[in-house]
Amino acid sequence: MVIKLGIITTKFYEDYFQKHCIKFGSNCMFKIFTTDDLREVRDIYLMNKSSLDGFIVSSKFIYDSIGEVCIDPAVPVHVVSEDEALLYRGLFRLLIDQPDLNLSKVYIDFADVIDSFGEFKQYISNEGKPVDRKDIFLATEMMLENHINLWKEGKTNLSVTAFSHFVPTLEENGVKYVLISSKFQNVEKVFNDIINQITIIKLKERRTVVANISVEEDYDETSLAVLRTSTKAFLSEYGIQSAIQVLDGCVSFYITNESFMRITSDLQNCSLLYYTAEHTEKEVKIGWGAGYDYAQAANNATKANRQAKAFTGSCSFYIDEDQHVVGPLQRAEAVSFNEQGNPQIIDLANTIGMNNVNLQKIVYFLEMRRTNKVSSLDIASCLGVTRKGANRILNRIEDRGYAITVFEKRDSGKGRPQKYYELIFLDGEGRLVLD
Repeated sequence: MVIKLGIITTKFYEDYFQKHCIKFGSNCMFKIFTTDDLREVRDIYLMNKSSLDGFIVSSKFIYDSIGEVCIDPAVPVHVVSEDEALLYRGLFRLLIDQPDLNLSKVYIDFADVIDSFGEFKQYISNEGKPVDRKDIFLATEMMLENHINLWKEGKTNLSVTAFSHFVPTLEENGVKYVLISSKFQNVEKVFNDIINQITIIKLKERRTVVANISVEEDYDETSLAVLRTSTKAFLSEYGIQSAIQVLDGCVSFYITNESFMRITSDLQNCSLLYYTAEHTEKEVKIGWGAGYDYAQAANNATKANRQAKAFTGSCSFYIDEDQHVVGPLQRAEAVSFNEQGNPQIIDLANTIGMNNVNLQKIVYFLEMRRTNKVSSLDIASCLGVTRKGANRILNRIEDRGYAITVFEKRDSGKGRPQKYYELIFLDGEGRLVLD
């Protein structure tokens, strides 16, 4: 996997970053963009982000010049932070080398943008137009203008700058200057961090998602044939090409993660479920499984299909490569949990004598609703069981001493109080409180 990285810096630091590119050249391809005009930075990013995987920029000023709203999460930007202490060290060294230096005749630009420099500003030139730090472009333009105007007016005899992109203009105007160049304190970490982030992004983009579609248990060959035909028609409408096969009572196919997210509206709604359910008289169960290879995705699709079969009615469940389960996807309050299970919930389920997965669903369902009180109707909806089955589950939890019965009026507050079970292993916000 080759990662293509862009580096945006000033011309002064081009050689510096070139040396670091050589260190990481075995895994990456680099393109260095240099500019001494911050207003060009956003265009550099936007014009090249489609051909690159990410960017490294050499200062917070350059990052701010792109603008948060313009940065695409799929094309991340990492900043090499500058060591502020080195600016003070450089200034201190200057004062030692020139003990007769009259600070009142020196303009130090980073004094205008570093908060910690405030207490020292009384000792340096207070001349020049004030710098408004809210606008990055106006701030740098005003600092550069101060350097030039104060020099031409004879109010300064030295300019001290931390901005290497000022150097060409200062030299053009004959300004005597000292550039205190920063040493970047975390260059290799930034390179490693963005490479790792992009690797994860690329792996997710390349994930395979397998679908296992079945009907209720008494399926027959005719039902599967209808299911296969409707699935093929659906994929055709979406412009998705995939080999569809019938195996072990399921219609199966695989697609990219991008196509899967489109079909499920980013895990909010499964349009394939509605389409196939319209073409068969039986309940449709869809299990989606993701993985970094086909075998892992197929295994997760089988597990997800089992989750769907345990739920009442036509439904769709999804399990990713980390065994994170989401479903049913056609509901606004889809339950999310981990199939491997929370050890505390597993122990509690064993103590109560109930299914671990069902207890996980209840816990995450109530955490989402931010309450520890639940009715039999809530449980029936959460687990996809009948209200009678929900009552049996709640009665078992109460019999084991992990719930108490309460009566409350909800919504309008009218009518008879409704029966709720307060689960004492959850707090009032639905969070697990067991040790």
